[in-house]
Amino acid sequence: MRLHTMVLRNLKRRQLASILTGLSVSLGVGLFATVGALREASEQGFNRSASICDMLVGAKGSGLQLTLNALYHMGQSQGNVPYAVYEEIAATPGVLWSVPLAVGDSFRGQRIVGVTSNLFSDVHLGGANLAEPLAFADGGPFAYSRAEFAELKSELGQAAAEHSSEAAHVDHDHNAHLKSMFKAVVGADVARNTGLMVGSKFTPAHGVEGVGGGGHQEAETEVVGVLEPTGTPLDRAILIPIGAYYVIAGHEATADMVAGGTRDPRGLSAVMLSTKAGFYRTRIFRSLNDRLDAQAVYPSQEVRKLFSIIGQGDMVLRLITALIVVVALVGVMVAIYNTMGARRREFAILRALGARRSTILGLVTGESAVIALLGGVVGLGLAGVLIYAVTDQVHAATGVRVTVVPGAAELQLLAAVTLAGAVAGLIPALSAYRTEAAYYLSSNI
Repeated sequence: MRLHTMVLRNLKRRQLASILTGLSVSLGVGLFATVGALREASEQGFNRSASICDMLVGAKGSGLQLTLNALYHMGQSQGNVPYAVYEEIAATPGVLWSVPLAVGDSFRGQRIVGVTSNLFSDVHLGGANLAEPLAFADGGPFAYSRAEFAELKSELGQAAAEHSSEAAHVDHDHNAHLKSMFKAVVGADVARNTGLMVGSKFTPAHGVEGVGGGGHQEAETEVVGVLEPTGTPLDRAILIPIGAYYVIAGHEATADMVAGGTRDPRGLSAVMLSTKAGFYRTRIFRSLNDRLDAQAVYPSQEVRKLFSIIGQGDMVLRLITALIVVVALVGVMVAIYNTMGARRREFAILRALGARRSTILGLVTGESAVIALLGGVVGLGLAGVLIYAVTDQVHAATGVRVTVVPGAAELQLLAAVTLAGAVAGLIPALSAYRTEAAYYLSSNI
């Protein structure tokens, strides 16, 4: 009888004990694999979203907060930058494209982001070199160029200079051209969660956490496009022409808001940039950070900082789950060792039939390794179920789609657990190895 057949036969004879010890291994492996896979997949997802642009420009403050608010639609804006900063950036040599952002409204909990329409042609998922442009599941983009935005800002500036901003707002509100700005492109998740589709109309609500449909009754907006799923926070954003933000009632400057300050509603929440690599990018980054009214950050670096912070807690979790695996393997060793007394005669018979000591050693270590292997396989399956169960929650909270495909890391983990299982079986195996056939087959025993 071959060794592997004997191993499987012995495990089948102790089926309940083998299943229970295997389950203890699977729980440890499942938790360990889940923590590691979620961390790695989340980091990849965040990096994919961070690669939408090379640089972000916003008000002075936390670079991480700026990144999370502007790209991931999380948290609160830390203030606005003057429109003049955007004009200077757009005209700076080395800037390939720029997209201004304005935030502050929402619809049923989905954030509304004001942009210029070049976002749809210039943004490439995973970076420009990957040539993965935004695609539409239905409809198409709205048209609102940088030149139209500059023209509107000029008109609003003239109105403010004449101290007639309220009258100017009324005029714009009734202007057919300006009314045409109330168009929107919605992300895939927004379409699914709210039921918005091409031709649907909705009314923005003031505030990024708004859940109602009211607030800006004069700004009824029509959906003209639905994006294909991107696996990034764009999936849960409602994109509108940025000029619409400036003609909606309630977004006008008041007496306590200094023009050009961080509370100036005529400013911008952030600016996304793509720049030429090397000298140009470094010079633009340094010149923006030398200003008193703005800062520049590299989103990819801010994401790395975020995961370096998360990594401390992640390491603790992985150590705990690794200890669970070790304890489970010790349990396998104890379970097999406890059977050694009852199996001495079995080993003696095998020795009497000509089995070598190495065969006995391989038989016991093989049983331990197989239990660890089967537990590891079940554990990886359990990890897949756990990841599938939480991926929607992760996506809802961050806008990042977490997808985990088993790969080399999982195979290495499985191999390591199997090897550790074999090592754990060495102590009972050595006990069986020392079995003396003549002694245990004696009629006196």
